[in-house]
Amino acid sequence: MQEQQQPSVKQESQIVDWISKEISSGTIVRRDLIYWYTQNILRRDNGVEATLGPDFADDFLSRRPDLAKALVLPPLPSHAKSATVRLNRLEQRMQQDRRQALFGDSPPPPRQPAPYPEGDIIYRCNDRYVVLHDNKITKYSTNPDGMGATDHPNEATALRFVKAKTTIPVPEVLSSDWDRITLEYIEGHTLQQAWPVLTPDQRLDILDQLRGYIAQLRALKGTQLGRLDGQGVVVPSIMMRSGGPFATLSEFHDWLVKPPKRLQSQSMYWHQITAQLSAECPIVFTHGDIAARNIMVRDGKIVALLDWEFGGWYPEYWDYVFTLRGLDNMDWETLGLNIPSLFAKRYDLEYILIGFILTLS
Repeated sequence: MQEQQQPSVKQESQIVDWISKEISSGTIVRRDLIYWYTQNILRRDNGVEATLGPDFADDFLSRRPDLAKALVLPPLPSHAKSATVRLNRLEQRMQQDRRQALFGDSPPPPRQPAPYPEGDIIYRCNDRYVVLHDNKITKYSTNPDGMGATDHPNEATALRFVKAKTTIPVPEVLSSDWDRITLEYIEGHTLQQAWPVLTPDQRLDILDQLRGYIAQLRALKGTQLGRLDGQGVVVPSIMMRSGGPFATLSEFHDWLVKPPKRLQSQSMYWHQITAQLSAECPIVFTHGDIAARNIMVRDGKIVALLDWEFGGWYPEYWDYVFTLRGLDNMDWETLGLNIPSLFAKRYDLEYILIGFILTLS
């Protein structure tokens, strides 16, 4: 019988940091996830399979009541209309600005959601939920505008396109509606969760897989800029905005660098930013949000690339920029430094400029 192990003080500190990061990113951290991570920490550091007591997670949390409070499961929302929340003038203005940035003068009409599925919430961020039920996943939004202006989310269109045109592993779309998408459940953990406990060889294999998947996306050429379902491009930021579709890169760049209120006296300033963005790069099919939380791994291999809601036709530099933004905050030495090698061509100036533009947006 294998002797039960306990993490060291240093390892316990790493586990607490890992749990806190997962909570802050929207993951619903359950005891089985804590158990899995602790087993892998012990295996990584001790070089042998680890055995933990069945009550390890409860004992671990009992000594950290503040952390345990943060693990309280959120209630499932109701599809029934709740009482209108009164907003102050500033909140009303911010809500209007967000809607204007996404939909312009053509917001979606009022729509009534169907009942939300009952199951285990595995992710929640603001009004976005991911629920595991009946061995499938439903992602839905409780926002009155759902997942956009169309009858079905762009992600459903993008996933079917990727499955038909590439060998990139993606979940099968089972159904969708204006505020939700139901997908097959793929077992695994996010790269964000698994990276600290992967072996060096597993990390190299995953980067090599990702390099091949990015090459497949870049081989798909487009003629205009916008999401796959015909909606405009999306710039992901705190104040997310959408525009287009655009027929040319110059039209796209002019819109991209134009803040909500641009002074005429600053025209030369904005012109210089536009002039530095690559005007000759091809338009290619783009994921738009290749982040560690959107890559599922199992047994040291990528088993799914998730979250294609921004998927569509963008400049070739777009995935370079947002993959760096989505992966370089994991671990600079082992992951961040390697991200540029995933791409056949580097767009470092665009990375700097887009980061600057986002701070202005």
